[in-house]
Amino acid sequence: MTNETPGDVQNEKPLLPLAIEKVGVKGVRRRVLIPDSKGSLSYNVKLDAFVDLPGDRRGVHMSRMIEAMLETLEGEKRTSFKSLEEILESMCKALLSKHPYAERAEIRAETTQYFEINAANKSPEAVDVTFIVSARRGRGVEWSTSISLEGMTVCPCVQAFYSSLKGVNPEDGLSHTQRTRLSINVRTLGSPTPVDWLVDAAVNAFSAPTLSLLKRRGEYELIRAAFRNPRFIEDVIRHAFFLVADKLHREGFPQNTEVFIEGESYESVHPFNAYACKRATVSEVLRELQSKREETD
Repeated sequence: MTNETPGDVQNEKPLLPLAIEKVGVKGVRRRVLIPDSKGSLSYNVKLDAFVDLPGDRRGVHMSRMIEAMLETLEGEKRTSFKSLEEILESMCKALLSKHPYAERAEIRAETTQYFEINAANKSPEAVDVTFIVSARRGRGVEWSTSISLEGMTVCPCVQAFYSSLKGVNPEDGLSHTQRTRLSINVRTLGSPTPVDWLVDAAVNAFSAPTLSLLKRRGEYELIRAAFRNPRFIEDVIRHAFFLVADKLHREGFPQNTEVFIEGESYESVHPFNAYACKRATVSEVLRELQSKREETD
């Protein structure tokens, strides 16, 4: 723990003895290397770091925020953290160590990870990922894991109307398509939610994924798959929510784990976008589904 230096202005009493919830630094950019079976994974990360400030202190030592981050990254070379999440948790605990007056510390990290989201297409796709890890003295660590990515949706309403008018199979009906951005956030205690779980849920909630590399045959097959699976933005939210909650339940995460999902559809035939969201705990959404099933039995 760093000793306080007598005479530091930060140690003085403030004119107004009000506590502050978060004080820190934002936008610290670093490259993080994680050892991997194939070599190493490289992340470009934007970091924010905060602690709370009691009402009897004028300020925090900002340099200690940077020290906590840099010393953790330097220590990674010796301790060989196995994931970015482990590094962030260690940073958070280092913040508390360097700020003995603080009761809570928080690290927020934004990065991009790449996933193969289509079995027939091996080109990795970018997914925006955000981690927030917070720790309180004498308590456990709380995690917020978020992902955001785009997929394709097909309007089922127009498709059904067209197929009825033309007397064709529903999946052969014309419709308008759009890109839809889906964001999934899960708050957990103790350990973070694996990012790939959230990515899988999002990809499977769309009518079809959007892919960077498509040849003619692949584009045709993607469009056909999407038109066989038309979904409103409401459908996307519901499917994603069930997939996330069911996975968390089956993997033994606490029933009070909170999930928040929102989607925005970039409409192709309207000058506005469609939006939907839902927030609930794992137990709440599973009870809701069970209740609806019992009503229909």
